[in-house]
Amino acid sequence: MRTVILRHTLPDGSWHYDWLVERAGLALVPTWRTGQIRPDDTAMESFEAERIGDHRALYLDYEGEVSGGRGEVERVASGAVIESGWGDGTLVLSADFDGRVVRFVGRSVRADCWRFGVMH
Repeated sequence: MRTVILRHTLPDGSWHYDWLVERAGLALVPTWRTGQIRPDDTAMESFEAERIGDHRALYLDYEGEVSGGRGEVERVASGAVIESGWGDGTLVLSADFDGRVVRFVGRSVRADCWRFGVMH
């Protein structure tokens, strides 16, 4: 399983990060929009993210224009999922980003809003 962080630049020039976390047995990839916060930032102890529509798996490797005039994406980080535990509104995840292991503990706090604690 893989995880990637994409910088999504919109046609108006604004941008945000999308964080995709591959999950075994799913054709689509669970995705969170993290604003201008990179989940793998070593200074990050916690962050909030919006759970958005799951993305097609091709976005784990894709960089370039997004169909429908929705801007473009650039992969800024990629990693391997070491272990993950998915529950109802929870996610515990360890990922290796180029030899740097990051552990995330996330919970849905309301509607599509999640809060993640991060340990580097």
